[in-house]
Amino acid sequence: MRKHLRLLLWMFWAVALSGCSGMLTSDQPPEHVYWLEAVSLQLGEPPPEGLPDLIVAVSAIPGLDTDRILVKGPGARLNYYAGGRWPDHLPEIVTVTTRLALESSGRFRRVSSGSRSSRAEWLLDLELREFFAVATTAGAAPQIHVKLVGHLNCGLGESVVSAAATAPAQEDRLSKIIAAFQRAMDDAMISLGGQFEKNCFAQRAQ
Repeated sequence: MRKHLRLLLWMFWAVALSGCSGMLTSDQPPEHVYWLEAVSLQLGEPPPEGLPDLIVAVSAIPGLDTDRILVKGPGARLNYYAGGRWPDHLPEIVTVTTRLALESSGRFRRVSSGSRSSRAEWLLDLELREFFAVATTAGAAPQIHVKLVGHLNCGLGESVVSAAATAPAQEDRLSKIIAAFQRAMDDAMISLGGQFEKNCFAQRAQ
C-alpha cells in the first residue's frame, strides 16, 4: 500500500514539475516595448491677445483598444506581431502623442487630455479608426495605415477634422515597421496641425 502511495506521489510531482518547466521555458521571442515620439509642429506666431486652453480626447473603434502592434492581413484578419508591444493601449498612446505635438507648437497655454464632456476653451475630439500594418503578401514589407477622424471646437463653431497617413515599411522586420508607424503618425499630426491653422487660427486672425 505504501509503495503504491509513494508511486502515486512521485507521479504527481513529476507531472507538476514538467508543467512548471513548460511554463518557465518558451520558444516565443522576448517582448520589446516600442515608443512613438511626438513630432514638433510649427503653426505660426502666437496671437498677442493670449493663448487658449485645449482638451484632447481620443477614443478607438473596436479592435484598436489594445497595446498590441496590429497587422491586418488578407481576408480582413486582424492579428498582432509577436515580440513587441506599445507602452499602453492605443487611445492613450495617440492621446499623449497628439497632446505633445500640439503643445510643441507654442500656440496653446495648456494642452490636456480629457473627455468630450470636459469644459475647456477649445476641444479636439478624435476617434482612432486605423492604426495597423496592412500585409497583402506573406513575407513582403507591409504598409502602415493611421487614421483619426473627429471634431474640433475652437470657439468658432464645430468643424470636422480628419488626419490620415500611410507609410511603407522598408522591410518585413518589426524595427522597420515601428519606424513606418512613426512616419505615418508624424504625417497625420502635421495634417492635423494644418487643420488647426485653417479652422481656428486663420479665422481668428481675420
